[in-house]
Amino acid sequence: MTAVGRLTDKQFQTLIETIRKLAPADEQITEVKSKGSFSKCTTRFGGQYDHDAVDEFVTAVQTYKDVEGISDTDALKGISLLFYSQASTWWKGVRRDAKTWDDALQMLRDNFSPVMAPYQIYMEIFDRKQDSSTTIDQFICEKRALLAKLPEGLHDEATELNFIYGLLHNKYRQAIPRQEIKSFRDLLEKGRKIERGH
Repeated sequence: MTAVGRLTDKQFQTLIETIRKLAPADEQITEVKSKGSFSKCTTRFGGQYDHDAVDEFVTAVQTYKDVEGISDTDALKGISLLFYSQASTWWKGVRRDAKTWDDALQMLRDNFSPVMAPYQIYMEIFDRKQDSSTTIDQFICEKRALLAKLPEGLHDEATELNFIYGLLHNKYRQAIPRQEIKSFRDLLEKGRKIERGH
């Protein structure tokens, strides 16, 4: 071998170190370029007209898309894998109108989960009081989910507490004076003590 083709030990070590430093960068590039799809996603939507069901579906699918690194283009192409029944039929008719991933999600919301007017939300909030078989956690969770549908900043926490406090079962209202409740967390802690018999 000629002197031109021969590496010294030092040059050889430098070459090896350079290759090692570059290897992780190449692996990262491969990961970014990898193509994801919804083929293994277990979340499905059948077309029920239910605000909460649509929200749960959209949240789950968006999370899956982000975790798997699915591009917007690939997500739009593969969203049909997640529909069945009425949703599948609906998508066949409207898919040409969805130019982007965000379009598809907005169309889904518009069709299956039209935004409720505030008065409709209030009607649903005040429609049912807590009964003796519903735990305080269940009841407050349901009512707060409804309150979250109202435009942001419409009520402060004290006002929302007033709404819900008036709907509580008598055993809670008799044991917990309203003026002693400063937050939902406070109400839940006091309510749980009552349920445990303390």
